[in-house]
Amino acid sequence: MTSRSPRQQAEDKKESFSKQVKAETAALPVKKAEDKRSLASGIIMPGTAIGKLEQDVLMKCRDELTGTDERVSLDLNEGGRYFLRGCFLSCGYITDPNKTYRIELRPVDSDAAEVITGLLSGFDIAYTEADRGDVHAIYIRNGDSVSDFLGIIGANTARLQFENIRIEHEVYSNINRAVNCDSGNTGRQAEAAARRGELIDKLMASPEAEKLPQSLYEAAVVHQQNPGASIAELGAMMNPPIGKSGMNHRLTRLVEIAESM
Repeated sequence: MTSRSPRQQAEDKKESFSKQVKAETAALPVKKAEDKRSLASGIIMPGTAIGKLEQDVLMKCRDELTGTDERVSLDLNEGGRYFLRGCFLSCGYITDPNKTYRIELRPVDSDAAEVITGLLSGFDIAYTEADRGDVHAIYIRNGDSVSDFLGIIGANTARLQFENIRIEHEVYSNINRAVNCDSGNTGRQAEAAARRGELIDKLMASPEAEKLPQSLYEAAVVHQQNPGASIAELGAMMNPPIGKSGMNHRLTRLVEIAESM
């Protein structure tokens, strides 16, 4: 057995979710003849090279593709869904949702591209377009739209997996935002405390200290003697002890006096 290189193994891992979606949708049963025609048209119309998986799906639709002049249904409730499923099988790709959210459809045939974008608009799927040589690239990057597209083509197991990953990402993002917010608040509180300490030291080193009311003077002394303590802790050290709001009021008044000097 030929061993695969690290690069090939990385590529296999990169494409695993896309292959999973294709395998799931290729295995879905299609009962109605008109739906089989829509599915087969979605595979053939984009004009891209068809692999074994797509050939196997086409074999299931063989009887409905021969000897018929019936038109292909692109109804949003039925045929349109099968057409998009076929397009994804032949010219679609979805990235690993652990890294980013993106579906790519790359039809060669311009008429197919127009039909695809028309159906996406009908399903309210947000997309962008770009020409890449002979290929017309259609991108779906919005997380909700990626999830909706998976549901439209019948990849419900992959959609559930995708949504679970999205939820995990959202939880981690919320945690990171909360941690960053707490860190920012802690930093601002530390800066404010340092500034308050500088001002109180300045006040106590000036002649104005002797003019302070006894309650403010004692608060300033306690603050100088316990520079790392919280406001609540400083209040508990007063004689008699006072609450956090009372201590905060005295410290604020000391800062105001120092700033006015």
